[in-house]
Amino acid sequence: MKLSRLGVLIAGVAIVAAACGGGASTEPSAPASAGASAGASAAAPTKGKIVLMSDLPLEGADLAGSDPVRKGIRLALAQANNAAGGFEIVYDDSGNNSKDGKPNADQGAINAQAMVQRPDIFAFVGPMNSGVAKTQIPITNEAGLLQCSPANTNPDLTKPPAALELRKANPTKINYIRVATTDDLQGPANASYGFTTLGAKNVFILDDTTVFGKGIADTFEVKWKELGGTVAGREGVPDNVTDYTSILTAAKATNPDSLYFGGLTSTGGPRLLNAAIQVGLDVPFIGSDGINDGPGSRKDSFLSTTGANAAKAYSSLAGKGSFPGKATFDEAYLALHGEAATGYAYQGHACTQIILDALNRVGDQFQANPDMNALRAAVAAAASDTTKTYDTVLGPVTFDENGDTSQKVVSIYKVDTAADSGKGDWVLAEEIEAG
Repeated sequence: MKLSRLGVLIAGVAIVAAACGGGASTEPSAPASAGASAGASAAAPTKGKIVLMSDLPLEGADLAGSDPVRKGIRLALAQANNAAGGFEIVYDDSGNNSKDGKPNADQGAINAQAMVQRPDIFAFVGPMNSGVAKTQIPITNEAGLLQCSPANTNPDLTKPPAALELRKANPTKINYIRVATTDDLQGPANASYGFTTLGAKNVFILDDTTVFGKGIADTFEVKWKELGGTVAGREGVPDNVTDYTSILTAAKATNPDSLYFGGLTSTGGPRLLNAAIQVGLDVPFIGSDGINDGPGSRKDSFLSTTGANAAKAYSSLAGKGSFPGKATFDEAYLALHGEAATGYAYQGHACTQIILDALNRVGDQFQANPDMNALRAAVAAAASDTTKTYDTVLGPVTFDENGDTSQKVVSIYKVDTAADSGKGDWVLAEEIEAG
């Protein structure tokens, strides 16, 4: 899929071979307002080109959430003058793990196989969907290819015992890291906000039956009951369901004072909310980061599809919503891309900062045309070093022995219906220290 590149700051495009499909591009130096560097050397590269890949959903409703990630990556590279460790970094943003308009685990595995076989890729950012990550990690772990996810939240991707099966080829070598915190914290934070802040007591839970959606709904339900709340009912709703009205009519009969949805915009979130309003179930609708995908003006976003029905909607992001460098980042992002940063743009930027920092720390070991297997292994080991503290746009980040971030924060968002010229936008309501 080809996307328009916003802003007049684009200075040029470099094309390289792309076995995963599509093209690869470098971005220009960032404008003067770009602020802090991406943690990478600005020295002129002398060792040739290597490729940073991203693998994200690029079709359907999920593009609304993934496009800001790609733009965050581009900003970090621009701030580093597209260089680190003596290498010129070429960004290939063509990795697309969507199929039929939704994230697809099988496609993610195909993409991972293609990436590990490409001799020019040294690391990649992605994926966004936990079900996709579950199929990719065994492949990248065996190959030693670093991946940093900006948005995966399922605990089993990193935490033993389940994660040991995913990385059984090299169980003690961490090649998968993530800057988003996990659903065993995000789900309970959703529950705490709904029960304590919103005052809801009797929730009806819906999930899309996926690895992510069911998983986070499970953690929500446990915490909700622990807080003293009642579960009026629960329904798994696969994304191929067509009759949402009957499901919400049945839910209304249980007399809930709130709804919780575990899933994505593309797997039914807006359709469920619209059906709830249609049947007269006008109660707080609580979701996770799967529906926090930008303002109402963004095509196919949750808010563009629900409109005024989203007045009582709440969502979250599995990370900080406010941090000291946010204003500077927002200014630089707007200058480069011509639009405001949303969603996981910050996490995409942070992943790139971490990858470039790791490459800088091992770059002296390698000359031009390096042994890519050795370079990949060195970068992965450096990135996952538990003694290293990264200076990122999100603030200081360290990783534990499983590759999980030290930032155990969940941000809750509500809808400002007047924002975005009356089309609505997510605004930060509360940050919850979840760890």
